[in-house]
Amino acid sequence: MRRRILTATVPLAAVLLVGGCSGSADTGTPEGAGSKTSPTASEPAASPTPPSSPGGTSAPALEYPEKAQALVPETSGAGDKNLPAFTPAEETYTIYADCTGKGSVSLVDRDNPDGKPHPISCDGVPTVGVIHTEAVPQRLMVKVTGGAAQWAIAILSGDKRPV
Repeated sequence: MRRRILTATVPLAAVLLVGGCSGSADTGTPEGAGSKTSPTASEPAASPTPPSSPGGTSAPALEYPEKAQALVPETSGAGDKNLPAFTPAEETYTIYADCTGKGSVSLVDRDNPDGKPHPISCDGVPTVGVIHTEAVPQRLMVKVTGGAAQWAIAILSGDKRPV
């Protein structure tokens, strides 16, 4: 599986994602990372299974470190949605996102709605973005335009990029 890795700097409340693609499929799983669908008996899954939409398609499944602190637990949908506000404990947080279907999906700063929307890839390549910011409240929104794309997103505390 290819992953899209994004690195960003956030001045106060503005979200800025700058990105590129990394290489080919993962062949190993770093400690504390992997599919959230195979937890041990003593370790619950990172999040519930994304629901299906009325059209029969479902939001993509995300793979992210199970033991990471979730600032926003895995959330999915098929339209615009305000994500829960959060304040990062560190000066970085990591966004894991993916989408399927028609349309464009982007992440928007609700405190700067006229700012540049930051795209989430809908081509089968998960988006992973590390955001550098001050430890101030973050109010983000997922925005869908031009179709009915299914999306999933999780936001983790710290730099939790795949290794």
